[in-house]
Amino acid sequence: MGLPALLLALALGLACAPYLQTPPPWFVPPLLALTWYLARRRPLSLLLLSALLWTLGASLYHLHLDPPSGTGHVRAFINPEKLTLQARVLRISQRPGERWSADLEADRVIFDGIAAPVRGRIRLYVDTGPRHASPGDVVRLRTRLRAPRLFGTPGEFDFPRHLARQGIFATAFVPTGEEVVSLGPAPDGGFGLKLERQRSEIGAFIARSVNPGTAPLVKALVLGDKGGISPAQRDLLARAGLSHLFAISGLHLGLIALLLYVTARALYRRSTGLLLRWPPGRVLPALLAPALLAYLLLSGGALATRRAFLMGLAGALLLLWSRRTPPVKMLAATAFGFLLLDPLALFEPAWQLSFAGVLGILSLLPRWRLWTAPLPSPLRPPLLLFMSTAAATVATAPIVLWHFHMAAPAGLLSNLAAVPAVGFAAVPIGLAGALLLPWWPDGAAALFRGCALTIDAVLAAAERIVNLPGLGGWVHYPSPGETAALLLLTGALLMPSPGPRGWPARWMLSLAAAILLWPGGQSDALRVTALGVGQGDAFLLSHGGQTHYLVDGGGLYSDTFDVGQRLVAPALGRSGIHALKAVVLTHDHPDHRKGFIHILEHFPVGEFWSPLPVSDLHPSLQYALADRKIPARCLPPGWTTLERTDLTTNAIFVPEQSGKDLNDRSLVVYCRKGADGVLLTGDLETKGVAQLLGAPPPGPVTLLKLPHHGSRGSSPQLLVKRFSPDLAFVSVGAGNPHGLPHRTVVDYLRQRRVPLHRTDQDGSLRFTTEGKGWKAEHWVRGLFR
Repeated sequence: MGLPALLLALALGLACAPYLQTPPPWFVPPLLALTWYLARRRPLSLLLLSALLWTLGASLYHLHLDPPSGTGHVRAFINPEKLTLQARVLRISQRPGERWSADLEADRVIFDGIAAPVRGRIRLYVDTGPRHASPGDVVRLRTRLRAPRLFGTPGEFDFPRHLARQGIFATAFVPTGEEVVSLGPAPDGGFGLKLERQRSEIGAFIARSVNPGTAPLVKALVLGDKGGISPAQRDLLARAGLSHLFAISGLHLGLIALLLYVTARALYRRSTGLLLRWPPGRVLPALLAPALLAYLLLSGGALATRRAFLMGLAGALLLLWSRRTPPVKMLAATAFGFLLLDPLALFEPAWQLSFAGVLGILSLLPRWRLWTAPLPSPLRPPLLLFMSTAAATVATAPIVLWHFHMAAPAGLLSNLAAVPAVGFAAVPIGLAGALLLPWWPDGAAALFRGCALTIDAVLAAAERIVNLPGLGGWVHYPSPGETAALLLLTGALLMPSPGPRGWPARWMLSLAAAILLWPGGQSDALRVTALGVGQGDAFLLSHGGQTHYLVDGGGLYSDTFDVGQRLVAPALGRSGIHALKAVVLTHDHPDHRKGFIHILEHFPVGEFWSPLPVSDLHPSLQYALADRKIPARCLPPGWTTLERTDLTTNAIFVPEQSGKDLNDRSLVVYCRKGADGVLLTGDLETKGVAQLLGAPPPGPVTLLKLPHHGSRGSSPQLLVKRFSPDLAFVSVGAGNPHGLPHRTVVDYLRQRRVPLHRTDQDGSLRFTTEGKGWKAEHWVRGLFR
């Protein structure tokens, strides 16, 4: 069995692990290993080895994901109450605006007047204010410890897993940096902390020396800290296909290695003795490895940079020993070793993009470069750069679309100018500034400003390119089937054996992709999906799998997290929904409205329904509706029947709109399928509920959404008593400060024996009926179950 096949078995075990309820028993991998060893010379050994690696991958996933146990770990102090935390600062990262975050190594906590030593890492978020601490300092603060958790929505980024890979299993927050008190440097700071302190000082110097708008981009190129890049800059880089240039990667390491090699070779050739003793191409790569390691450490040690360094180091050693190996085999060996030591890296977009991009270049560029042989020499370098970009783009397209939902055709052109400008100008100038800073700060500042000018020129050129017709890029949220089909087509392109022997396999992969893209059979079911969006509402009504309505879009009161972009849109894409017949706003509160903006901007929407005229809506909604030319429909008070047949009913109830309380003016949606009906009640309070009871829906209510997140003031007991639903559900945020749903409401439902489904406990909820009873499912371990 070849190394790529072994890598595939290990990766599949890791990829399947999130969907398993429990990891394989601890004794299974050793037992499989022993069985394989005893049967290694028999045909069954290949199957046993594959099973061993699959099981090993699944076991490693849970081993690294599960938090440490024991009272000595900081997770034991996760509590709604505040405590005093003393910790050592490991790393500080800037975020857009004045926000910043820090990774802390906990030392002790003081809770209820008792001090206890603890261990474990914490991610601290600071909303605003100055930083009085540096990496290596001991700090003290008052805060609450929280466990990282998911909203429980299809398509959301798994942030707890991202933190677990860094050994972080608890988070904390303080509103201002003034609350983080520095007690001075830790007495036992090692090399890592000293390096982080140096990186922090370089970052602070860049912030003082460079235009505030460009400083985060300079820090991204020099230090690998891209946290301060603004959303507008990220959007431009994504549409221009240049995001990879401002995330330290193998490209940067390769360009630095090329510059160092050219310079070192010129000096090496001055010595006849060295040339006669050792060829420069054999010994220089190994001699340059320490310099590249220093760059790796200075730039933050990103996954892609580590991949490039390990492959470069392996290549240098092979050259030194006069050995040769296929590059694809070296790539597979690097990936295999990576996953054994850092299994959760498989799920990081940077890891996937790095290996896929190199695989695309290694697979496609040797074939394509044959076409450049007849061309004049001056045309070959830019054409090879274009081909390299195209090869990497082809290989990474499914991954980019899956994680970032962006197609950027402008990247094929913008990289022609941006790669040389960034790789041979901005990065070397910025690194020179970092090296010069301890001895000549004024000279370093001038170099950092030169780096910033280069970046400004690159961004200006990128903006002109994306404004060209057809190159602006587009947003698409793919379904799993679409992504799988795209992966199969990409695999067909990357397959070796370009001759006739490879065509049957290519046709098989293409046929499988076509089957995945073939429209599925239609269903007559009514489906209600309550998306887990925290303390807000976002519901998806689907009729027959073809017609979809989005009722409210969720939204947080904070402006730093776009619920529409981060939760609702990915959930629609994962559900295979790319167009909405209508979006329905029950009332204009932020936790129902804010998520709509991204949906209106990036999804085809037939109509917008609301109890309010457009002129009374929030300006952001008015702008989005006008910009996309979406028809808006203001529904009158009372019931409006949208569709009615013997089997189905779709209707909307609008209370009187003369009151001051927007909650009591919430629009109500009713849908019926056969003997089952669902009632979505918005945020109605007592007066609104009374109006609804005075004009009940035109059919049975067997599924009830509790009004106003299950608050006591919304009188949900009256609705339950009147309609006697089979099921009830509520959309609430985990640990919300309002204590919703209220205990009296939960107790009443329990007394009435009405099952209550909650997004804070169960994640996204899905209810399906064909008119003969509801089937309830929760989003658990990556699937509705």
